[in-house]
Order: sequence, then structure tokens, then C-alpha cells
Amino acid sequence: MLPPEEPLPAEPPPAPAPPGPEETPSVEERPPTVAPTPAPTLAPTTPVVATSPASAGSPASAGSEPLGGFSDSTPFLRSSDGDFVLFPGGQFQVDGYYFHSKNKTPNNTFLLRSARLDLGGWIGPWVYFFVTGEFAAGPPASAAPVAPANLSTADEFVALAPWKNLAILQVGQFNAPFTLENRISSKYTDFMERSITVRAFGIPDNREMGAMVHGFDEERIFYYSIGLFNGDGQNFKNADNHFDWMGRAWFAPLAIAGAGPLHDVEIGASLWTGERANTLAPASQSTQAGFTFFNTAAFTATPAGSTSSQSIQLRQNGRLNAFAIELNAPIAHKLGLRGELVWRHSPLSEESIASNGTGTVLGGAALKGYSLYGQVSVWLIGDDRIIGDQQSVGGFPRLGKFGARPIQNGLVLLLRYEHLDETLTEDATAAALDLGNKYVGRTQVDSGEIGLNYWHSKRYRATFNYLVNHFGGDTPFITTLPSAYEQEFLFRLAMAL
Repeated sequence: MLPPEEPLPAEPPPAPAPPGPEETPSVEERPPTVAPTPAPTLAPTTPVVATSPASAGSPASAGSEPLGGFSDSTPFLRSSDGDFVLFPGGQFQVDGYYFHSKNKTPNNTFLLRSARLDLGGWIGPWVYFFVTGEFAAGPPASAAPVAPANLSTADEFVALAPWKNLAILQVGQFNAPFTLENRISSKYTDFMERSITVRAFGIPDNREMGAMVHGFDEERIFYYSIGLFNGDGQNFKNADNHFDWMGRAWFAPLAIAGAGPLHDVEIGASLWTGERANTLAPASQSTQAGFTFFNTAAFTATPAGSTSSQSIQLRQNGRLNAFAIELNAPIAHKLGLRGELVWRHSPLSEESIASNGTGTVLGGAALKGYSLYGQVSVWLIGDDRIIGDQQSVGGFPRLGKFGARPIQNGLVLLLRYEHLDETLTEDATAAALDLGNKYVGRTQVDSGEIGLNYWHSKRYRATFNYLVNHFGGDTPFITTLPSAYEQEFLFRLAMAL
């Protein structure tokens, strides 16, 4: 499921005791009252935001509380009876990229990476909605054989949660349930971009249109999700009348013993399968700052036996199968260990593209391989409760105690290593045409990265990333690179509501 752009924790603290500085913000229903009472005075304690569906509150209790303000620093507006609650939000990210390599890299630049306005809310106690507009990026380039269905949109969905968090139906466009990292909001990813393993190789489209059922228990011992999707990526209607199945689940065995430093340690897996029929090209693959090492754009070639040049492109054609496994160990809120492995097999075809975008299959191809990453995070100041949910369950926000807790600061050091190993092959028919595709063969990428994030509450973030990429393999593109190495120096200033 796609969380709204702010994943929030879901476990309620005991009502009688005020939370201390080391407690995690969690769920709390507003207690019923007999008569209206004055709005509570803000105190320097950790407030509560509910993530599990709770009642909107009786008119008596609702009337005693503000119609607008902040709940755990989350802005809200509500009706006097509490039946309608709105959470306005947004995201702004400005980046700086600097490259160092003998290879031809993108230009050094400042970049407005994201500028979003969003609105989420509850209609009664069990209907939730979320909608986002993205203003920093144009729509996807016109794609043959179909064009994007929507412009400048990110997350748009409606969710029904009559059984609280145990079973939620979510319909619309949202982060697809494949891999842990793909389910983390871009506001709270550890590095400026998701890993090559997930973003470039595993699920490049990130979001999908479809329907998903998902849920987790209040103790967060387990999480599950399964969904049916178009399978053609963000903002695209179904291009080929086939659908994809995706699902992800995890189990936290140590949570059975109750609260403790290892409560949130989980192991999980994801599955993805779907048929394609002469549909869109697979996504190109690039490093974190955009150096492309596997390009699926159309190129010009003269097939053997032909007298004229043609526009040639790889397109998806056949059954895609992929799976992923994950280990996520947030320990005592100060140390984090995470790793994921993705295996994927994508049947393709080499196609001659007409001026109207229609493709004629010339021969077959396939992209197959695996990628993995492992990372460590150490909180030097503060802890991970500044940003909340570390298991990507994606609980929806609910009102709890009103007011904003005192601003907390955090500083986290991150280290990540990842490895990609994939092979693009052509069948005998495509190979005999001698098309000259520069990416046929084996592509390997090893990437090492160090990151530093400074948090001033969970609303402001300053990030610095430095990474070194090493390219190997035997494709014509790789073997003709002037250098096997490429370095990237990146920074980001970001605001998020």
C-alpha cells in the first residue's frame, strides 16, 4: 500500500501515564467526555497521533477541541462533530549534484527534485483518502504504444478500513507492495534516492495503479499485502489488457515477547508476476544522480538483410517474474541494519518502431539477474523516533492529543553497499539481425555510499551523500567507457508537512 507521505506509528501507549522523552508517538483514541471542557494547555511532552482507525469521537468531546491546529506537528482541519478530518501536507526538495569521472556524465546542477501538495483525510471512522499533485516534474514522456493517462500526479487513492488495521482495502495509485524500500515515503528514505537494487532494477516505476488489501496487528508481529495492478507504472492505464499480482509480507518474531530493543526486527519477502504483450519499454537504469548505464531508448539500426535504417527498441513481451527478500533490524531506536535481495526475469522483444509508435517484433530478448544492498545507520544525535515508522506499515494518520511537541534534532550516519548483476540476451532470430544493441551482455555495478542526515523535527532535513560507482561486465557500452569509476557528491534541503 502506499502510505500517505507521512508514515506514522500505530501502537497505543497506556492512557494514564504521560509519555516520556524516550517513548514512541503512538495511537490514542480521544476519551469520551460528558460535558465540554477547555482546550488542553500544551505541555512539553510527547503528543499522540493515531494511526489505527479510531472513532471520530462524540459530538460532546469533539466540540471541546480545536477545529484546526497541530497534532504531533501534523496540521489538521476538522468538522465540529469530528466526522470529517483533513490533513493538508506537502513536500519540497531542492538538490545539488556534482559528478567526477572521465565518463560523460550529466551536468553538475541544482535541481528542484520534488514540489508536492497533498491532502488526506477521514470521512467518518473508516473511509480514508489521499491525493497528491507533483509540480516539480512534468508528465512522463509520451510512450508508445500508449501515452500517460494522467499528468503530474503521484499518490491518489481511497482506502476502506472497517476492521481497523487488520484488513484495509486501498484502491488508486500508490507505492507498489514490492520490496521494503519501495514502500518507504520519499520524505523518509535514508539516502536521497532509493537504492539501485530497488529503484533501478527491482521496481523502477515505484507506483502502480490498482487495488490492494493489506494489514497488520496492533503489536506489529506481522504485516501482509496483496494487490492486483495494471503493471504499466505511474500514470498509465492498462496498456495490454493483462494485470500484475504483487504481494509483500513480513514477520517480527521477537515482537511476540513484548516491548524491547529488538521488537521491530523483521524478516520478509515480496513476489511479483504479470504477463506483458507488446507493451511499454522497460525502464532505463541509472545511478542515484542520473548516470545511465542501461538505456532502453530507441536507437537507429539497419537490420541484416534490410536496405534502410529503422528505429529499434526493447519492449516488454512475456511473463515477468520477480521476488525479493528483506531483513530489517531497527535496534533500540539508535542502530539500524537493513538488507534486501531482488531477483527478476523480464522477457523482452526487439521491435521496429513505426512513426505512430506501433512496434513490429523482430526477435526475442530477455533481461535477467539479481541485485542486493546492505546498509547500516547510526544515530549520533536523537533516534529514529523523530521520523517514526521503521517497518513501512504505512498507518494512516488519526487525531490524538492536540498540540505540537517541542522540536527535536537528530543526526544519523549511514553506510550502504550494493551490487547489481544482470544479463541482456537476444534469441537467435534477433542476434542474426545484428542490430548492434549496446546493452546486450552482462552489466555489473558495485556502489559504495556514505550519507549524513540532519533532522530538525521530521519536517526539515539536510542531507549529504557521497558515492562511488564501479561498472563492470562485457556489454559494448561498458567496455567502451573511458573509466570504470564514477563519483557523485550530492546534497539536499527538504521540507515536509
